[in-house]
Amino acid sequence: MTAGTQELLRGFAFGLTHVGHVRDENQDTFFVDEAKGVFAVMDGAGGLKDGAVASGLVKESLSTITQPLSAEDLLDQVEGRLIVAKDRIETAAARANGAPMGTTIAALLTYGTNFACLWAGDSRVYRFRNGQLEQLTTDHTEAQELVDQKVITIDEAKSFSRRHVITRAIGSGLDLELEVVSGNLRLGDRFLLCSDGLTGHLDDPVLASFLLSGALNATALGLINGALDAGGQDNVTVIVVDIDRVLSGNGDAC
Repeated sequence: MTAGTQELLRGFAFGLTHVGHVRDENQDTFFVDEAKGVFAVMDGAGGLKDGAVASGLVKESLSTITQPLSAEDLLDQVEGRLIVAKDRIETAAARANGAPMGTTIAALLTYGTNFACLWAGDSRVYRFRNGQLEQLTTDHTEAQELVDQKVITIDEAKSFSRRHVITRAIGSGLDLELEVVSGNLRLGDRFLLCSDGLTGHLDDPVLASFLLSGALNATALGLINGALDAGGQDNVTVIVVDIDRVLSGNGDAC
């Protein structure tokens, strides 16, 4: 690397969404802004079109984020936009005669060598590092709460009758409670953001096999097709994010 340059890390991403084999409407959506380091998956919930309205309002709010000045600024901006989105969703729900309207969110934020995940609901963020898959988020569901309380096992949770009932969301009459984890990025990290339409069909070892190799677009398409081949009973959305190097400074290449 020549003098005057500094190695930086940045997320490069590819996202896909599919309505699945059963639903008439796709209430999932996703947001990607590589330049600002914001990646998010939203899984809407509500009556006909209401879930799509909720997830769309979150996407619209995220699109107003300005170029961050620091990792802290980026996190503050995203949290602020989600508060605005919650208010807009509640206003839209009131106009629809109070019909329940809300959405999950699972977001990955990257700045420099730092990352943060924030989420509400059961959409997930995974990190694939050195051949090992790690779920960075914990589902906000009734089933997960019972697992945490050791009332049921992880295997029992997979067939629990209320496994899809979420305990946190943006909207749906719930207080906005975002959970956040953070850490350091490494060159070669690969992240997966997804709605439960993926994880409802593919378990972690299968996800890891898809993430092991391949270009971003091929990996995302493989994951979507894997869920569809396994039944595709829900909308399914994925974003695959690869952490690679970029240069800043005098613009010379390494």
